[in-house]
Amino acid sequence: VPDMHLADQLREKAEHFEKRREAVLQAEDATLDAQAETLALLLEYLPRTYPDIYKVSGDCVTVDPAGLAYRISDYAHAPLELACRLVQDDLVIMRKGEDGYRIAAAAVCFPSTWVLADKFSKPIAEVHAPVPGFGPGTRTASLIDRIFDNLKVGHPAQRCNWSIYEVADLHHPFSHSTHTRWTDTSGGFFNGTWLRAERQTLTRLPASGDVLFTIQIVVDPVSLLMTHPDRSQIAARLKAHIESLDMEQLAYKGISDHRDAVLAELSMLAEQGQQ
Repeated sequence: VPDMHLADQLREKAEHFEKRREAVLQAEDATLDAQAETLALLLEYLPRTYPDIYKVSGDCVTVDPAGLAYRISDYAHAPLELACRLVQDDLVIMRKGEDGYRIAAAAVCFPSTWVLADKFSKPIAEVHAPVPGFGPGTRTASLIDRIFDNLKVGHPAQRCNWSIYEVADLHHPFSHSTHTRWTDTSGGFFNGTWLRAERQTLTRLPASGDVLFTIQIVVDPVSLLMTHPDRSQIAARLKAHIESLDMEQLAYKGISDHRDAVLAELSMLAEQGQQ
């Protein structure tokens, strides 16, 4: 889903691939067909759906707003890289094995506090180990496995999540266990913090049978909430949601040390709608 940040984000992706390719691209040798399948699907879908943005002519694909042009055959050895260069989403191919679905190929330029090398070739439950309630042996891990198994061709799934960061950087390759997302609270919750949301999709690839996992990052300053026409209702809902989180969940969202201050500011904004 291209937005106003398409050109900037694609140029940033190109820079990551050129300067730190091994850090943002990993693939098992046997995934070349699935990578090529992913690219082929995008090369058909993008120009048909967004003809003012994407054009494919012979061996060339262009992204007009970003001023980018690629020779498709140049990426025969790494089709997933070209696919990732074309869209704002990061792309991950999940393949089922004895331990469930694992990351078999990935082009991830905008990780949200994780390192691709640490997660590559690992099954979903291990990948989600830092997420409260999602680790190996949990009910949620079993549910995710069933969702993957039941995913049908032509019926993709979508979900979203969010966290609080003190920087707007898209490229955030830090280990979750050693990195604190929000430390400078001098400006309060509504100044100097950023809401980082992920739009994720799961699509069964028809030929390979693998699952394509896409991650599109949206980063907005929390201060935008102050001018939103529905700010009071949003603040009230966010306050109720944060109040329902346990300490592990608060830590994962990046607000465990600042819960009371955040709730106080949200309460003030929510009360404006009751006056």
